[in-house]
Amino acid sequence: MKFLLTLVTAVALLSPLPVYADPFIYQCQVISDAFIKADGSLDVLQDSPRIGQKFTVMKKTGDVVGDVMDSLKNPKVLSSGSDKNSYKVLWEQKSSSKSRAYVDYLNIDEFAKGMQKPFGFFSGSLLLTGICE
Repeated sequence: MKFLLTLVTAVALLSPLPVYADPFIYQCQVISDAFIKADGSLDVLQDSPRIGQKFTVMKKTGDVVGDVMDSLKNPKVLSSGSDKNSYKVLWEQKSSSKSRAYVDYLNIDEFAKGMQKPFGFFSGSLLLTGICE
């Protein structure tokens, strides 16, 4: 009987658990890194160190944690996303000269079917894409 209890416990602990989306965060991973060249074409960087990096987005506030976007402050959630609309966050930062502003934008296709939601992050001419769950 003790062996059976041990066996059932081991199977329960070692079996893979189902993965559920967290309703409060997105877990994202960069799949491609590109930038817009002077001629308007897109240059995809094949050996970018950003490919494979992960970051977390707090759905309610738009705060981002992860090496890819850690320096972004004061996010503004423009849309919380739905089955018909993307989740959207905007960051606006003043430059040191105060006569210029920098705008960064994150779009996560919340309406995409399934657990994986494609994202696009735009910062100047930089474009990162990937998947969030």
